[in-house]
This record gives sequence, structure tokens and C-alpha cells, in this order.
Amino acid sequence: MNARVSKRSFYTTFLIIASALFIQACGNNIDPEPSCNFVQNSKMKRVSWKGGSVKMYIHSSVPTKYHTAIKDAAEVWNHQLGYKIISIEATVGGENRPKQDNYNIIYWLSDWEENKKSEQARTTIYWTGSRIYEADIRINGSNHRFSATEDAINGHIDFKSLLIHELGHVIGLAHVEPTNKSVMHAYLANGVERRKLTEVDESSLKCEYGG
Repeated sequence: MNARVSKRSFYTTFLIIASALFIQACGNNIDPEPSCNFVQNSKMKRVSWKGGSVKMYIHSSVPTKYHTAIKDAAEVWNHQLGYKIISIEATVGGENRPKQDNYNIIYWLSDWEENKKSEQARTTIYWTGSRIYEADIRINGSNHRFSATEDAINGHIDFKSLLIHELGHVIGLAHVEPTNKSVMHAYLANGVERRKLTEVDESSLKCEYGG
């Protein structure tokens, strides 16, 4: 029996690039799953951290004034699931360049692709089979202004709302159509708060993670 190793990319032009490494063995007929608004692998199986958790590190490039918003955003998902699926760990140094290195890190980038200035952030996930094993978030600090205040500020991206969205990608969620209320809409307007999970988000989580 031969096995083939292949690579697949999941890409949307605004907020997320997700890529995966998976092994496809011959003779395996697996019934596809409903997406439940999750990223799916080549076998149409949802990918997630189900049965595990993710430790996210904050790179030293991220201004400290945003650290609390990051932790608060993680707690939104933890509270809904009833356990700590995302833990925000210590600040780390090193090269400010996201790469596949078995660490889950949030980066702040002052340089961004000229043809993608509208992106507010980008999350990359890596998986094997249906199991995510690494995720990185990069924040576009070059082309956007952010706020980490109690209320959103006109002309600024609400940082907590943005991180709730990006951490949703970290745990496997894909974008949701604008016709449905969700924190996983691809676009977050300036001065808008999107800090509470909706019925759509809660249903998506329950489908994959249970509870």
C-alpha cells in the first residue's frame, strides 16, 4: 500500500491563510462531515484542536497595550467551551517572521504586502489529518490603526473584536457568510465592536467540540 503526502492551502484575501499537511492512504473511504463553519481537509473532515488545547505566545513585537485584549479574546472562546482551549503564554523574542516552527505565536508586522494592504490580520493553521498542530497570527501594524479601549473608537479597528475573530481561525473556524450574524465574518469595519459570540458561533463550536 502506498501513501501520498500532499499539501493544501485554504486562502481568503482578507483575513486568513490556512495551510495543511496531511497523509492520504489508499483504500480509505471516509464519509465527509458537514463543515459546521470549520476548515476541512481533503477528505472533507473538519480540522480542529478537539481533545487538546493550544498555547499561544505573544511576540515581543506586539505592543504591550494590546496584551490584555488578546487574553480577553481568548477567554471568550474558553468561556463558551467551558475549558481553556486557548492559553495565552509568555512574551517571546526572536525573529519577527512567522514560520512553521511548532510554536503558536502572535506577531505584529510593520511591513505588509503592497497588494494586501486591506488585510487587518492573517492567521495560518497547519494540520495533519483532522488535527491542527500549529497556528500563527500576524497583525497588520503597517496599514491600520487599532484601539484597545473599553469602547470601540471611530477610525480604529477594535483589537479585541479582531483577536476574537483570529483566535476563532486558530481553533479551526472558517469565515461565515455576512448573511449570518457571527464573529467570523471576513470584514470588520472601523469603530465596530464584535465581541460576543452569536448563536451561529455557538452552534459551530458545539458541532465540532461538543458541550
